[in-house]
Amino acid sequence: MTIRIAIIGAGIAGLSLASRLRDRAEVTVFEKSRGVSGRMSTRYADPFQFDHGAQYFTARNVSFQAFLAPFLADGTVQAWSPKVITLARGETPYKRDWFEPHYVAAPRMNRLCQRLAEGLDVRVGVEIRPLSPRSTEGWWLRDATDGTHGPYDWVISTAPAAQTATLLPPEFSCHEQVRAVRMEGCYSLLVGMAEPLPVAWDVAVVKDSPLAWIAANHSKPGREATAPSLLAQSTPDWAEAHINEDVPAMQALLLAEMQAVTGLDLSAPAHLATHRWRYASVAAPAGEPFLLDEQRQLAACGDWCLAGRVESAWVSADALAIALLAQL
Repeated sequence: MTIRIAIIGAGIAGLSLASRLRDRAEVTVFEKSRGVSGRMSTRYADPFQFDHGAQYFTARNVSFQAFLAPFLADGTVQAWSPKVITLARGETPYKRDWFEPHYVAAPRMNRLCQRLAEGLDVRVGVEIRPLSPRSTEGWWLRDATDGTHGPYDWVISTAPAAQTATLLPPEFSCHEQVRAVRMEGCYSLLVGMAEPLPVAWDVAVVKDSPLAWIAANHSKPGREATAPSLLAQSTPDWAEAHINEDVPAMQALLLAEMQAVTGLDLSAPAHLATHRWRYASVAAPAGEPFLLDEQRQLAACGDWCLAGRVESAWVSADALAIALLAQL
């Protein structure tokens, strides 16, 4: 009998997990957004392009390095060695170094997840509601339009911790561990300029400011054809303090701050937008690679289990895949 598995979330954790399980089970991935990639997404506003979530990723884990090898070979993933400076109001900018390899997907950050999704049953634009009690047939999923999907033998959430806590039922044996995870938000400011930018840096790390990071997105590998695009991200603390405030007001504040710290004239951008991430970084992780309830056949994984990075999301999914494959 074929084992059926539902995975909620089509970021790198959900897609890499589905790829590992596809030969041993019938796997369906559900994603509420219009496309795959989660926080590795890319926002388009022709001719501008913004990696408005994850800016890069590291590869410290040996297994993750092996996973990336074919994508490095074919150019889907490329090393990124930007010119990095530190900025602060009233201080002279200074150069800083990165002491380990950093990578991006090319020609945009979402390309890696798009590659992973090839050949998988991924259903985008389907928002799964909290699970109802398991029937004798298995788990039935209901979506936001009252459509039903199933039954499934296993349900796995790779959504952020707060959403996982809502999706999986209270009888999930690891429910309290999920509820104890604390994630923090982030505002991403997207600025497209009609003319080249007079900057001698690719990345600016910002001190003593609502902003933490500014990247010349068009300078990343594979983005040569895109117009000048600046991507700024707030600090987690500032985002949490303003997470429920009016987005246009936050956009105006962050734009003024970016002008102040960079000295750039951004008063007439060709494109301006802001994305509010409610769950962007991990302040208090679960402390385990994954959470598994074998009796109820429920599980959860994601970057929030470990350290809030792209690499952490993959490592979490890989560990869960090993545990599940031992049973399947």
